Order: sequence, then structure tokens, then C-alpha cells
Amino acid sequence: MERLSMGEEQGMLTHHIKWLSNAFILLIFYGLLSFAAEPELEALSKPATTEPLPLGTLLDSEGKPLPIPTQQSALDYQSPVIDTDNMPAKTNTHKAKSTSSKKKKQSRKQQLASREKVANNPSCRWLNARMSQLETQIGTRPDKAASYQTDELSARQQEWQCLKCGAEGPNQDDHYRCQYRR
Repeated sequence: MERLSMGEEQGMLTHHIKWLSNAFILLIFYGLLSFAAEPELEALSKPATTEPLPLGTLLDSEGKPLPIPTQQSALDYQSPVIDTDNMPAKTNTHKAKSTSSKKKKQSRKQQLASREKVANNPSCRWLNARMSQLETQIGTRPDKAASYQTDELSARQQEWQCLKCGAEGPNQDDHYRCQYRR
């Protein structure tokens, strides 16, 4: 390994000293700036000279008070009092059926074909909606233009009866057996 000459060593040493002294000066300068920017501990511990805010007051970013809505707890809710003396008498919108015009109980076949009652089943609800849609479409078109819709409606009616949608609804194996195939 080569040794540096004495002149070269002194040149490097002065270079390092200059660099270290500049770094030291910068550190002292930034330290003084940060020290001057920090508020004193005594100033922080003293209360602000502004007047105290009333309890329950909030301030926005500009120091203006914010209105706080009063909320009522759900547990403290009391229903409003209604004076029933001044209320008009209710009129029954549904007319009472006379005993002479009672409906006869439908036969099983009529019950399955009827759409008065829809079984609580998604397939039955969809079928009911689809059949209603087809009926309205057929009613607004001429007979020949709606032939494919009348064909679908008759197939859906057969599916309705097979799935027992007018009564209790389909069993598990009824879906495969009754499904409309094109």
C-alpha cells in the first residue's frame, strides 16, 4: 500500500476540518432557529387571556361558536299525546259481506288454478308477476301479434298448477318436474 506524502495528508486534513466546521455551524444555526420557534414552557402553562367558554360550547376552526343540536335519547322517548275526542269516526272502507253472499269453498282443482292467493315461494311470486305481465301485453295487442305470448301464458298457467302456487306451494322435486321447457 502506498503512503501519502506529508503534503497530501495535510491537504486532506484541512479539507475534513473545513467540512466539519461548516456542518457544526449549520447545526448550531438550525438549533437556534428551532429553539426560537418553540414557545416557552412558562407561556404554555399559563391560562389563555380570553374569557372562558360556557359549558357545552364548541368552536370551529375560526373560533366562532358552533350550534349543538339537542338530541333526545331513544330511551327517554315519550309518544305524543293525541286527543281522540276530536277525531272523526272511522268509516269502514271494506263493505261487510252479507251472510247470503258467502263464497263457497273452492275445490282443490279450482284452488290450484286460482291466482287469488299466491304461495310464499319465490318461484310462485315470479310466476304470478310474469303471468300478470303477459296478460297485460296480450290485452293491448291484436290476437295474431301476441300468439307467442298466449302460448307462453298457457305454459305458465300449467306450471302454476303443477307447482301448486295457488295453494301450499311446490315440494322440492316439483321444480324439476314442472319447469317450463321451450
